[in-house]
Amino acid sequence: MKQSTTNTLITAKAIYNETKSLINSENKHACTAGIILLQDCIELVVLAVLDELDVDEQKSLESKSFDELLGELKKNGVAIVKSGTIKALNKQRVISKHYGQLAEPASVVNYLNAADYFINSLINHIAGKPLSEILLVDLVNECLAKTHLNAAILLAAQNNYLEALIEIRKAFYVAYEDNYSIYNWRQIDQNSDLGLGLSGASLGGDKADQWKRNKQWIASNVSKPVEFIQINHERLKIDCMEWGLNTSEMENLRRLTPDIVQTENGIWHTDYDFLFPANEANSSNFNYCLDVIINFLLKMQEHNSIRKWPRTDKDSILPKIYIGNSIYEQPSQTSLAKGVVQENHICAMERIISGFNNEEQYQYISFYLVDEDTNEETLHFQGYLLIDESIG
Repeated sequence: MKQSTTNTLITAKAIYNETKSLINSENKHACTAGIILLQDCIELVVLAVLDELDVDEQKSLESKSFDELLGELKKNGVAIVKSGTIKALNKQRVISKHYGQLAEPASVVNYLNAADYFINSLINHIAGKPLSEILLVDLVNECLAKTHLNAAILLAAQNNYLEALIEIRKAFYVAYEDNYSIYNWRQIDQNSDLGLGLSGASLGGDKADQWKRNKQWIASNVSKPVEFIQINHERLKIDCMEWGLNTSEMENLRRLTPDIVQTENGIWHTDYDFLFPANEANSSNFNYCLDVIINFLLKMQEHNSIRKWPRTDKDSILPKIYIGNSIYEQPSQTSLAKGVVQENHICAMERIISGFNNEEQYQYISFYLVDEDTNEETLHFQGYLLIDESIG
């Protein structure tokens, strides 16, 4: 569904939950307030469905009456159930709101039952599920973090708030905290090329302080699994500023959920205070942390969506490869020659680069050799080949 549709339905859901508590009180005044809110909820659902069907792009809906909005649904192939009762509900709402007449609780309960059937019928038409299953998490794109959030919501529905909070923290971990994990550096010597920070992107932990990414520091400072996570708080603040997030809320999320680290795939370690379950494993804390993590994922999602990358879907004419010509370490004929182009090389063109002499152009190429026994390609070397414009 569209983000605007989901947002409208979540608002309608909040109103509906308040409406049910008012109507179920069986108090005349509360029931009268409930029927006014119930009609507002119904109108929001109708508008959400029309929005999802793009009806609002074809015509203005602001000036249309409730009956006219129902007519627009019919024109777009949406079945209207309990239409007579829903129209009567709208009239009762007018009488109560504009003339101050109280509604009878028994009648309002009947209206609530009809509205429930009407609302869920409409939402099923566009979403395939009832209003109760429309959640803010639906706005998050499909990803591993969303899988953990869905698990958290199911656990919370069973009142298992501790495990639900752990799943929320797992979502934050796979989306962000994993960048601070130095677990994969526990065998890397500080004096190796990797330990000196010359490479090692595949080991992860790129947001952790570089001087912590080696086995010597880890042996001296990591005394339990969750300490493999080494948050650089300045980096966290910068990320929050860039993504438009409140730093305090992100720190709250980390404080109000158990500490988590994933060492091997699917192997999780937790750490929380002995008093945490009794004090924070509850509905209030779960709802707060769920809102914070969803907002975080949506902001991150929005930030990533505006990034643009060069397209690679169209092929280009490959430059010539000159058998016997030198391959240089740098785009210059005065640099070290790493080898020569051979007939048995398999080449992969990567870039066209101007040389240090700006009158020269080079191809940056990876050269592979094929193992005759296994038929596997292995990287032989990489380097710069001068483009010779004089060779046809």
